[in-house]
Amino acid sequence: MKQTPADLPELYQMLMRISNKINIVERTRYDFGVPEPLYVSEMHTLQAIGRTPDNNVGIIAELTGVTPSAASQVITKLTKRGLVQKVRGVRNDKEILLKLTPQGLIAYYNHEKIHAEKCDGLFQAIGPLSAEERTTLERVFSSIEFYYTKSIEENSRIAAHVPDEDKQ
Repeated sequence: MKQTPADLPELYQMLMRISNKINIVERTRYDFGVPEPLYVSEMHTLQAIGRTPDNNVGIIAELTGVTPSAASQVITKLTKRGLVQKVRGVRNDKEILLKLTPQGLIAYYNHEKIHAEKCDGLFQAIGPLSAEERTTLERVFSSIEFYYTKSIEENSRIAAHVPDEDKQ
C-alpha cells in the first residue's frame, strides 16, 4: 500500500479552497467595456480566439480546457451578442474559423490590460522562483490537471448511465 505524505491532505484542502475562490470569480460578471458584462469563462474564450488567429471550436476548447460542446455553447452566445464572428476557412469550405468583431476586440484588449495587472499582482505576491521551484510547480500543476481530466472522463462515463430522473 502506497503511503501518503502527512502534509498532502492539508495541501489538498488548500487546493480546494483555491478552487472554491476561483469558482466565485468565475460566477461573477465583469465589465470589459462592451454593452453586457461578461463571465470570466466567456472572456477567456474571447482571449483564446484573439490570441489564436488560425482557430476553430476544437482548438478553442483545448485552449480553455473545456469540451468542444461547452466551447461551442459559449461561442454561440458570444456570436449572438456580437462579439465573435464565424467565417469560412480559406483552406476548406467546411472549416469555420472564429474572429473577434470590433466589440469583441474592445473586450479582448480591456481584458488583456486587466489580466496583465492581475498577473503582475499574483507574481508580486509569489515573489521570484528558482528554476527548481518552477519545475516543481509545473510538475504539480500538470499532475493536478491530468488527475482532473481523468476524473472528468470517468465521471462522464458514470453520468451517462444515470437514469434521466436522477440527473437533476
